[in-house]
Amino acid sequence: MDSKSRPNFYIYFAAFSTTMAIFAGGQCFTWSSPMLPKLNSEDSDINPIGRPVTVTESSFIVSAFNLGLLMGTPISVVLSKLLTKKPCLLLSIGPILIAHALLLFANQVTYFFIARLLMGISTGTMWCFSPTFIAEIAEDRNRGILGALAGIMSTAGSLLTYIVGPYTSVKYFSVINLVPAVIFLVSFGFFVPEDPYDLLQRNKISEAEVSLKKLRNNSKVEKELDYIRNCVNSDNEKRFIDLFKERGLRKAMGICIILMFIQQLCGVTAVISYTQTIFDLSGTTIPSDLSAIATGIISLIANIVSSILVDRSGRKILLITSCCFTSISMFTLATYFYLLTSNVDVSSVFWLPIVSLMVFMFFFNFGLAVIPWVIVGEMFPSTVKPLAVTMSGFFNFGLSLTVNVFFPYLMALVGLSGTFYIFAFVTFLAVIFCYFKLPETKGKTFKEIEMMLSK
Repeated sequence: MDSKSRPNFYIYFAAFSTTMAIFAGGQCFTWSSPMLPKLNSEDSDINPIGRPVTVTESSFIVSAFNLGLLMGTPISVVLSKLLTKKPCLLLSIGPILIAHALLLFANQVTYFFIARLLMGISTGTMWCFSPTFIAEIAEDRNRGILGALAGIMSTAGSLLTYIVGPYTSVKYFSVINLVPAVIFLVSFGFFVPEDPYDLLQRNKISEAEVSLKKLRNNSKVEKELDYIRNCVNSDNEKRFIDLFKERGLRKAMGICIILMFIQQLCGVTAVISYTQTIFDLSGTTIPSDLSAIATGIISLIANIVSSILVDRSGRKILLITSCCFTSISMFTLATYFYLLTSNVDVSSVFWLPIVSLMVFMFFFNFGLAVIPWVIVGEMFPSTVKPLAVTMSGFFNFGLSLTVNVFFPYLMALVGLSGTFYIFAFVTFLAVIFCYFKLPETKGKTFKEIEMMLSK
């Protein structure tokens, strides 16, 4: 239900404040890219451990974050049973604060493993709550752009890591990473109200009305409040088992699981974690840290463009375009490394890995990075939404962990080129799935989406 009487800038502030947590998580996603080279250094002024980490230790540090992502999903289930989404989001930032504080003094591999695990727990938990919270405080007309804001903030956080990480020590980088988390605690904690859906589910009608008036910057919210109350009353009939029994919910769950599968099996986790390694292996003369920064900028631009188009062009066309070009870029990258390992002279196209990765990161962030999370936040009734989002997140983060752990082994088995060919094939199949099976949710109310899926 839209409130169109006047421009509502507050709702954008509320979404921005919410996604400051996602910004802090985005910093953690790419932390290993500039930090692992420091931990591999023999210079004790650069490496706080005092010796280069082993290949196994490096793999554990990278994978600990993904393990934490996986652990964050069941934690979010427990929290959602006890609290509303706002306090859950506030609690979710806690492990990140502890992680960066720990890294101020870390001088052993164990401390880095624990810190990365905590970063993952925090990021996994916040991604289970943020899409739903934003979807439920948004209006139908701006739900897409507000949902896409999470992708912009995540990418901006990752870009900050690429820009600042290579040029600061582990200790000072940890101080910098604490700042967005503190900003989130203040702006979101003090200036953003509770989700009106949560309040009505707990029969707090007057509080829900106050919240909605603030979110809409409008005192006339009776019509929308009645709509939300009817949605909540109808949703109260839905239970967890209905995700598997009811046709519409089962269809929604299947779509979301497949989208999460596509998002991770396109190869993004491996690309993000090993960005500098890939550039080094390519033999390019461009410094790997500058290449990573350029990739981060491209990703941020893509998210901004996507957020502008998502409520105009729709979710479906953005995903199809995203999958199409990520497949092409992975195929091109795979072919380059195949020629390189076949002793073919590729010096004349030394720039190809950079261009391919930039195309990949642009079009991944154009659709695949966030649109699946936007869709997850739209497809389920409020009573089963937390569990549905958690199941989708658990599957997503589980695949992310699997890809990160087995990426080096897959490279050893089929080579870097073979690995990227696999990623290219997955995203090619994704184009077909999105074209034939993915419904368009642009501009539709939650009830309209539910009826569409039930057909």
